[in-house]
This record gives sequence, C-alpha cells and structure tokens, in this order.
Amino acid sequence: MEQIFLTVLTIIFIVESFFEIRYFAQIRNVFVNSGRVTPTKRVQRIIKIENMWSWISWIFLFLLFILPDVYTMLVICVITLIETWVVYELYNARDYVQKINK
Repeated sequence: MEQIFLTVLTIIFIVESFFEIRYFAQIRNVFVNSGRVTPTKRVQRIIKIENMWSWISWIFLFLLFILPDVYTMLVICVITLIETWVVYELYNARDYVQKINK
C-alpha cells in the first residue's frame, strides 16, 4: 500500500513539474510580448520562489538516493506538497500578469 501511495505522489510531482515549467514560460512570454521591462513586485516574488524551489527540489531528489528508505515517504510528501504550492502560486501569478497586461 505504501508503494502505491509513493508511486501516486511521484506521478503527481512529475505532472506538477510540467505545469510549473508551462506557467513560468507563460509568465515570461506575457512580459516579453507586452514590452514591460520588469515584472511587478508580486510576480518578482513568485519568480524568485520558483527559482529557489528549482534548486531545492533537485537537492530533495538527490537526497532520495542518499537517505535510507525510511525517509523516502517523508521526502516525497514534502517535495510534492511544496511543488503543489509553487504551481498554485505560479497559476495565480499567470492570471494576475495576464490581467494587468491587457
């Protein structure tokens, strides 16, 4: 049962990673196409969080190979939870950026 749960969380993490990249690219394209030089403070904060999370997620993934198997469940739960939050923030930022640049 634990293995199924870990597999489902891993699949969720991979799908969310795809959406994270997609939303980030959409935010970047809106600013490039609008001619605005710098994003708003709110969007800058989200971009900074996303960049930090990109590096931190790689560290967590690396830890999966180093740590004993007892910590696998904890690490996967943590990275999936944080990835969900980051994707949610990027989704909101994308909608906000589209509204302010219309």
